[in-house]
Amino acid sequence: TVDEKRQTTRQSRLTESFGQVTTHLGEVQKGLGEMKELATGVGDLKKVLSNVKSRGGVGEFLLGQQLADMFSPEQYLHNARIKPSTTEAVEYALKFPNGDGASVLLAIDSKFPREDWERLEDAYEHGSADEIAAAGKAFERAIRAQGKLICDKYIDPPTTMPHAIMFLPTESLYAEVVRRPGLQSEIQQNCRVTT
Repeated sequence: TVDEKRQTTRQSRLTESFGQVTTHLGEVQKGLGEMKELATGVGDLKKVLSNVKSRGGVGEFLLGQQLADMFSPEQYLHNARIKPSTTEAVEYALKFPNGDGASVLLAIDSKFPREDWERLEDAYEHGSADEIAAAGKAFERAIRAQGKLICDKYIDPPTTMPHAIMFLPTESLYAEVVRRPGLQSEIQQNCRVTT
């Protein structure tokens, strides 16, 4: 009788233990499936951001959302042609009355130098001081080049204000520009572009 009770107790404990192991394995498998889905989502986001056109679309979308939150549709233009002699269009332009019934435009263009930004972030995480300095210089060159591009394409007084705005779609990107000594003021002074 004692042996039978021990056998029954062992059997029930083993069955219970195997049940718990099976439950835990099921939870682990479910978690792995969720991680796989997350990895796929991250991969898809990376694909979107690696495409210059898509990345520009993301920045343009964020800029459009902020303008729509702050201004009425009559106060800004989307894809505004600044210079009549070209087909170039700035992503957005705010309209300011100039007194004679017409408007003067303030060009706003979104920029996201992803490759230089990622190299700098990677250098911060894994690089030496020399690698960080080199990546920082490349990042600054990219921001200066974008400022000059905005200046050349979208500043055309009296149609526009004598300055323009470079919209940086992420806070960390903007913070990096601001913390670089003299970069923001240099772009304002040389290109008449504010970040």
